[in-house]
Amino acid sequence: MANESTEFDHPKFRMWLRPDGIVQLVWAPTRELRLEDAVASIKAFSTLTGGQRAPLLVDASALGSQDRAARNEFVSHGDLVSGVALIVTTPLSRLMGNFFVAVSKPLVETRLFEDEGAAIAWLKGRAP
Repeated sequence: MANESTEFDHPKFRMWLRPDGIVQLVWAPTRELRLEDAVASIKAFSTLTGGQRAPLLVDASALGSQDRAARNEFVSHGDLVSGVALIVTTPLSRLMGNFFVAVSKPLVETRLFEDEGAAIAWLKGRAP
């Protein structure tokens, strides 16, 4: 995967390409996620992967609310992602993760995990 950068720092997220080919995304704690944040994270993902499909590990344990436009933006770019593992470690993050999956109906398989190791193992089976 050709890329110019291996990490992106944004006011609302940090994203990097791991050596195993998984893109990892950590959202800033309890910040509202809006359309422009979703667009920025998708652009960062595409840059990191050179526009190629890759698995995505998302730490959503401290994520705040998401507006509808942001959720729709995420699901409209399923062609970039081969699988999504959402790390949810609190009751609120689990609720929000389940809401995202049930309401937004992502085009790629998306699962919730409490354990990062289990999430990574699952994603390695979804590498393009």
